Amino acid sequence: MKKILMFLILVLTTLILLSACSDKDSNSNGSETSETEVSDNEKNNNKEEDTEVDENKEEESIGEKDEEQETSEGNFSVELEDQLDLTVGDTGVFDTTLGKYEMTLNSAKLLGAEFDGEETLLDELILLDITIKNVSDNEMKIEELMESMGVSSDLDGSNSYDGAEDFDSIDKFAGVLAPGEEKSGQFITDVYTAEEYYFKKDTGNITGGSSNQVIWTIKADEAQ
Repeated sequence: MKKILMFLILVLTTLILLSACSDKDSNSNGSETSETEVSDNEKNNNKEEDTEVDENKEEESIGEKDEEQETSEGNFSVELEDQLDLTVGDTGVFDTTLGKYEMTLNSAKLLGAEFDGEETLLDELILLDITIKNVSDNEMKIEELMESMGVSSDLDGSNSYDGAEDFDSIDKFAGVLAPGEEKSGQFITDVYTAEEYYFKKDTGNITGGSSNQVIWTIKADEAQ
């Protein structure tokens, strides 16, 4: 009887010890899992905060650049008067957001309906020989100066723009003008037949306040 009792006590004690060890392991694993989850959450939160900070910095940088550009353009005001009665051989001076530069219309010639194997889209083609001089303190891209220039048979009408890229024999305007430097080139475009033609800057640039207006009047009988 005593042996049976001792055996039962031993079994009961063993079960209690095993149960206690099982609870301890369970608590330990739960703690480790909880700590790992907390660590991962902290890392994710830190990453999200870093990403938000980087995005905010980029937005601030872009905003600052836009403000600088708007301030620069907003501070510009045209100092030179319009020159509206120039003719072939005259030099006009542009005062623009790109800087000041002189433009001389050296000659103008009507070419008929075809040139270099290319036919006009209107009535005829007109070819202009032009010289540009940079009279500002900064470099200028000639293409940017010429992209707003055009010819029209109507003083108040829209321009026809340079098509020199379509003609092999045309001396195209390209490159950069250093301060004080000048370059010559040619401009060719389609026009309707008229008694007079007008070489001028886009009116949008004028109404936008980014330039003064300079207009050359080209008489048809002087461009034969």
